[in-house]
Amino acid sequence: MRFNKNYLIFILIAVSVAFAFISYNRGMKADVNGDYFIYWQTGGHFLSGQKIYTPGLVDGGFTYPPFAALFFSLFSFFPFHISAFLFTYVINYGLWLASFILVHKIFKQLYPNQNMNWPLGLALLFSIGFYWHNFIWMNANMPVLCLTLLGIWYYQRKQFGLSYLFFMAGTFFKITPVLFLIFAAIKRGPKDWPKIILTALPFIIVPAILRGFPTGINDWKDYYEAFVAPFGKGKIDENIISLGVPALLNKINTGNAEVGIAPVLHLTARTLKLAILAFQVVSILAITLKFAYDRYIKKSEGFSAADFCLIFMVPLLLPGRVWAHHHVCTSFVFTYVFFALLKEKRTTLLVFSCILCLLTNLITKDVIGQTMTNYLKHYSFITLVMLFVTGIIIALNFGTTKQAKTAGE
Repeated sequence: MRFNKNYLIFILIAVSVAFAFISYNRGMKADVNGDYFIYWQTGGHFLSGQKIYTPGLVDGGFTYPPFAALFFSLFSFFPFHISAFLFTYVINYGLWLASFILVHKIFKQLYPNQNMNWPLGLALLFSIGFYWHNFIWMNANMPVLCLTLLGIWYYQRKQFGLSYLFFMAGTFFKITPVLFLIFAAIKRGPKDWPKIILTALPFIIVPAILRGFPTGINDWKDYYEAFVAPFGKGKIDENIISLGVPALLNKINTGNAEVGIAPVLHLTARTLKLAILAFQVVSILAITLKFAYDRYIKKSEGFSAADFCLIFMVPLLLPGRVWAHHHVCTSFVFTYVFFALLKEKRTTLLVFSCILCLLTNLITKDVIGQTMTNYLKHYSFITLVMLFVTGIIIALNFGTTKQAKTAGE
C-alpha cells in the first residue's frame, strides 16, 4: 500500500510538472481575441471603475455576474500573458485535480461501503476531453464546478448554511448553479428560505461597495441587458459546435449549406421557438414536481446522486448557449451512471455507454475525418449522448430499480 501511495504521488508530481510547462506555453501564446483576454480585461475594468459589460454585442464581451469580475480582478494585477499562465495552471489545472477529489469524496459518502474505483476511473477517463477543452481554451468553468461540488458535499453533511454559501458563490460566478439553490429551497422548505436569501447579500454588496453603489447598480442592469435578456427571449448560439437541445433543433431545422447538410425539419421560426420553449418548460416542470413530490409526499429533504445528476444535466440540455467546455460536470454524472450500471450488472448497456462517451472525446477531423466530424457536430452528437445518459439516469433511479441511496436524510 505504501508503494502504491508513493507511486501515485510520483505520478501526480510528474503530471503537475508537465502541466506547468503546458500552462506556461499556453499562457505565453494566449490570444487577445480569446475568452481569457475578456476575463483579464474585465478584471482591470472592475478595479478602474470602467464599464464591464457591452450590451448589444452579437458575440463576445463579458457575460458573467459582477462577482465573477471581482474574481478576475485578482488576475488583472499581472501582465496579460503571466496572468494567463497563472490562471491556466492554478485555476484550470489545480481545480481540475480538486474536482476529482471532491467527486471521490462525495461518492464515498453517498456509497460508503461500495468500491467506486471503476466508476470513478471510467468517469474521469471519458470526461477528460471536456476538461481538456476547458483547460486549453482557458475557459472559466472550473471555479463554478468546484463551488457546486462543495455545495453538494456540505448538503450531504447537513451543513446547510455552508452548502447554500457555496451554491450561491457558484451562482454569482455563473448563473447556472442557481438551480441547486432552487431545488434545495424546495427540499428544505420555507424554514430555510431566509437563510438562502441572506447568503446572497455578500455577493451583491461587496462588488457594489468596491465599485460604488451607483456603478454597482448599473453593472446589474448591463449584465441583464448583455446576457439575461437575449437568452431569456430565446436567443440561440448559431454555430456548428453549439450544443444543447435548442441548438440541436435549430440546426436540424436550418441545415448547414456550408458543409452540405440539408435541413430535416421545416418549421417556421415561431413554431420552432414554441417547440423549444415547450421542451424547456416541460423539463423544468417535471424535475420540479419530482423534487416537490419527494419533499411533501415522501417527506425527504435529501438528494440522491441521481437527483444531483439531473440538476447538472439541465444547463447542458436546456439553454440557448451550451459549449463542450460546460460539460466538465460529467465527471460527477458519469461516475453515478457507471456505478449504477455496474451495480445492476447491465453489461451491454455499460459497454454501449462507454463507446458513446468515448466518441464524445474523438470528434475531430484528425481522428474521424472532416465529413464525419461535420455531421457529428451539426447534429450535436454530445447533446444526443447527454440525452441518452439522462434517459439512463431516469430509468435506473425512477423506474423499477431503487438502488440510489438518498443523502442528507
